[in-house]
Amino acid sequence: MARTVCFISEKGGVGKTTACFEIAIALKRTHNLRVLIVDADYQRGGITGRLDSSLIKNFTAGSMPGINLFHKFQQLYSASPTTSGIDIRSSSFNIDFIPADPRLASVSEDKLPSGKTIRQNSELFFEHLMVIAKVLSGLQDQYDYILIDSHPEVSSLLRAAIFASDYAVSPVKLDLQSSIGVPTVIAEINGVNGDVSVMQSTLGTALTYNPTNFVGAIGMMAREYAGDLKDSEDTEYRRLNRFGTMFQHYITEGDGIRRAAQNRTSVRNIGMANARKQTAQVDAITVEFLAKCP
Repeated sequence: MARTVCFISEKGGVGKTTACFEIAIALKRTHNLRVLIVDADYQRGGITGRLDSSLIKNFTAGSMPGINLFHKFQQLYSASPTTSGIDIRSSSFNIDFIPADPRLASVSEDKLPSGKTIRQNSELFFEHLMVIAKVLSGLQDQYDYILIDSHPEVSSLLRAAIFASDYAVSPVKLDLQSSIGVPTVIAEINGVNGDVSVMQSTLGTALTYNPTNFVGAIGMMAREYAGDLKDSEDTEYRRLNRFGTMFQHYITEGDGIRRAAQNRTSVRNIGMANARKQTAQVDAITVEFLAKCP
């Protein structure tokens, strides 16, 4: 049975996609686990481009070929029968993925058909929340981990990703501007868990739902001096620990990961000292990840 983990950040440019991608690579290469990535970052499509660069042109074109999450939401909006089938692509990294589609920007409960009663409207809202979970339900035995890379904003799509996940992590830069979003992330997770509890009680549904568990923030692009975090970043690290468990290990700033992103590959494939240091950091974080998301 797969464990599903959502990577969430309220702010872009904090290393969320890099964390998701590099942890996925480590899970596969270092731990020999079966991994599926769901790219729900419809604007950037960063992981989709890294896993298959030929798909990048589709973000300029405005749509992704094949059946993806966009079509699952559209079925609900058009009151069509919902199907679980979705296109899963393979990559040269031996990691499967569901690509992002720029049309996912249109996902919103506002597009749901109107029910005739409050109960019907509540049921439609619940169905919207369950779209991603329904897609992944038939894939649970095929993978050990399913990682969802989300778009950096609070949205209907993010809520559906949270609902589908067993765990959530929040990659952040260790500065005030980036890290203030962590309490917002935790509040959104708690909001989804609370809404599901209310809807279960109101609708009398027998659905089994295990609340999504926030397991911590991952420090990205951290700066060190003499092997320790710089004072300002150490202050943010300790402050974040008050809102939720920080991962003990972090990834430092450096050209290894930047060069890997430019080459659409993993940092472990880059031959330079900084890349080797960052690879060791990714591996340490992945060990923590496995312990926090068993």
